[in-house]
Amino acid sequence: MKLRRIALLMAVCFLLPLQAFAESTLSYRYSDSELVNILKDEGYGAVKLIDDGSIRIKIDGRSYMLFNQDDGDLQAYYAISGVDVSYRDMNDWNRTKRLSRAYLDSDRDPVIEADLLANGGLTVENVTEFFKVFKGSVMRFRDFVIEHDNS
Repeated sequence: MKLRRIALLMAVCFLLPLQAFAESTLSYRYSDSELVNILKDEGYGAVKLIDDGSIRIKIDGRSYMLFNQDDGDLQAYYAISGVDVSYRDMNDWNRTKRLSRAYLDSDRDPVIEADLLANGGLTVENVTEFFKVFKGSVMRFRDFVIEHDNS
């Protein structure tokens, strides 16, 4: 009886990692429709394919973009208009923050971007975690821009 319990426990310990592996299947590229479904399954309701490789996610009335690159990499993008910040402020952001980069676009609007590289493989879990982290970065970026607005 004791030997059976040990055997059962060992079997469970060996099968659980296989189950976790099956749930996090590695992919090197997701289609646009797969990404839309991944984001919707994560609870983002306003997800729309705008153009090939361009997905808009609206959260609290704000538009985020997710670009699905030809090589499978993902790029998250967010811009703020109607503010006046300097390139020095953007440099300060880049010097003091991780996991994103900021710049002033051609209209001098502050932009924040982040990339998820596909060359090591992608899973649904790391795509959703990437977007959650980016969403948090955007919230901190918005506060930073408001604090440094010179208009």
